[in-house]
Amino acid sequence: MYQLARLVDALDNIHFFLRPCIPTDIPEDEYDANVFYTCLKATGKHVMAGVNDVAGFHKALDIAAMVAGDMAKLKDKPFISVITSFAISPLKLCTQSTLIMQEAVRNRIPVALSSAPMAGSTSPLTMAGTLAQLHAEQLAGIAVCQLTNPGAPILYGGIPGMANLNSFGYLGGAVECGMMNAAIHQLANHIKVPNYNSAGLADSKIPDVQAGWEKALTILLTAMGGSNFVHHAAGMLESMLTVAYEQFVIDDEIIGMCCKVLQGIEVDSEHLALEAIDEVGPGGNFIASDHTFAHMRKEYFAGNGVTDRKIRDDWEQEGSQDAATRAREIAKTILAQEEKSYIPAGVARAIRKKYNIMIE
Repeated sequence: MYQLARLVDALDNIHFFLRPCIPTDIPEDEYDANVFYTCLKATGKHVMAGVNDVAGFHKALDIAAMVAGDMAKLKDKPFISVITSFAISPLKLCTQSTLIMQEAVRNRIPVALSSAPMAGSTSPLTMAGTLAQLHAEQLAGIAVCQLTNPGAPILYGGIPGMANLNSFGYLGGAVECGMMNAAIHQLANHIKVPNYNSAGLADSKIPDVQAGWEKALTILLTAMGGSNFVHHAAGMLESMLTVAYEQFVIDDEIIGMCCKVLQGIEVDSEHLALEAIDEVGPGGNFIASDHTFAHMRKEYFAGNGVTDRKIRDDWEQEGSQDAATRAREIAKTILAQEEKSYIPAGVARAIRKKYNIMIE
């Protein structure tokens, strides 16, 4: 988890760190303190994670407040948020997660109201039916939060999925999952609440072509649908059962391309380039044009290096690597860099004195 957070910290298009795995090699009652400490040590980006129970939430809250300087500073500008899987679809509250959710909003820590019905299993098979049920669950969760602490910072947390009716497992990479998650923004926007949802889960087991099309389609759908906070978009494979270092690098590229799409095409006198067209004239070329040099490094998406655009001869001379291999090498290069801690040494000592922190 520490290395994955370091990797995300260096990838420009992944804007926050969603804790993607659970450290089952440590005692359960040490989990929450160690998860948040490890993530906050490794990255300066926002950290989102779940917690085991209310006691674990207070440990995470205390550690984050110590890093922030004090509780008031943390509440004023929170750099952690909590996923609260408050809903057991269909239409039931999870007692423990609801208690965590209430405790988080009492302390002004943002929560994502995670509701994840599976079409055909825990919600109607049809997409519209799943979305209708999910909206009801979200309204219930929002009501609980606002009754607990009016004005509490929350995210409409719809993450609809599909059941594999052959195995009754979870499907995350299907194009319909992208469609439903794109629709989540419309539902949240209708009640004027920002939304959180999923994309880029992929049912593929490895960073292959299938993972590429599943991730690209679902991430682009949610991005163009207007989603405010998209998680699970980086590193995930096998419907969230697997993560891969190289997949984070590939997904950073996909997310960057989707962000580029959202920027649209800038149209003004400079970008219309009518003067440059006149200057070059009929039959000329723009290779040495001042206008080309002015825009060559910012008009088009450059990427992180994982996309190959070499001619075939150069590609073959460099080993004929596929995207997954290139991504693996990029991840190794990032992780080989000198480590740094985002938790100041004095604060780290104070936290370690108070909690049993297990990472060196």
